[in-house]
Amino acid sequence: MTRPGSRPASVLVIAFAALLLGGASAAAAPAAHADATARSSVADLIARTNAIREEAGCSPVKADEQLRSVAQKHAVDMSRNGYLEHEDSDGRTSGQRIRTTGGHDVTGENLAYGYPSAAEVMTVWMDSPGHRRNIEDCAFTHVGVGYAPGGHYWVQDFAG
Repeated sequence: MTRPGSRPASVLVIAFAALLLGGASAAAAPAAHADATARSSVADLIARTNAIREEAGCSPVKADEQLRSVAQKHAVDMSRNGYLEHEDSDGRTSGQRIRTTGGHDVTGENLAYGYPSAAEVMTVWMDSPGHRRNIEDCAFTHVGVGYAPGGHYWVQDFAG
């Protein structure tokens, strides 16, 4: 029995469920947009890297899913823990992380923090002799890029 002005419990449950589901999809929309933006930024960075490599007389590096995964984990780790180092929070060096992807004799890593776009990161890296050397190193054949939007952490892992 319902009192005047009250709703049956089943109506309240349905309304509450709709609110929760609607809220979940509303929350998922910004997350999906952030993921799409990150993927676009990563693709842009790889394209810029290959354009510079072409100018330097090198073959393009191929995007590698295993390297991307290693780079992404490092970017997220740095973002969550607030540091910028080639050694991760577990004490592994970039070379150790990259070599877990298998069969690479040569490794390199570029890191950046605080730059919201691929264009800005590339400008900074190309103005740094060590970062430029990695980008223009013709021995590298594969690349994986990680990007953590919280703080704009970038990791570019090379292997060859």
